Amino acid sequence: MCGRYNIVTDADALVDAFDIIVNDFTESQLAIARYNIPPTSTIPIVRLHDDQRTLSPAHWGLLPHWAKDKKLAFKTFNARAETIAEKASFRVPIKKSRCIVPASGWFEWKREGGVKQPYYFSTKDLIPFAGVSAWHPGLELLSCSIITTSANPAASEIHHRMPVVLEPDSVDKWMSPVTDIPDVLSLLKPYERDDLSVSKVSTKVNNTRYNDADCIEAID
Repeated sequence: MCGRYNIVTDADALVDAFDIIVNDFTESQLAIARYNIPPTSTIPIVRLHDDQRTLSPAHWGLLPHWAKDKKLAFKTFNARAETIAEKASFRVPIKKSRCIVPASGWFEWKREGGVKQPYYFSTKDLIPFAGVSAWHPGLELLSCSIITTSANPAASEIHHRMPVVLEPDSVDKWMSPVTDIPDVLSLLKPYERDDLSVSKVSTKVNNTRYNDADCIEAID
């Protein structure tokens, strides 16, 4: 799963990295470093809106149009790659409203001697998580999920799942509305590059309200 991640950058970097045409975020909204983001937070996503690549705020936890309230988001902040085309919450979004969730890195936990020990995963570049989004007309809310898949060898030592990290040359295909579903699903695979960095970090990360820079500092 991917139940916690971060994004430590500014709007300009996101605009440059993902060829964004329209930015719905204010500078002040993206000026605050987000070192420890939990589900149900408002996060930046990259989506196609009016055929333009747009940076938009979204509720992390997808809410399909039939959701009665926001409670479902605690069950839909991740979507499994293996079943996303079949699940009621995701089968329309995977066809019609794919998005990217930009990230600097993410956290997973491993039980060590009775302690829930966090580890931080990152690469040298901004990370494009594969995601899906949905607009809820009743709540007037845009929401999203991060798609997960089986862990690659580097990540599997900590957790059996990981977010889908799109390859740079796959981003356009993922975002394109004309990509057919078999090709879309073929992109949902474990990260294949060898630049994934994994480091043990402070258990302060376990507190979802903790948001200081030492969340991502490696410890012995």
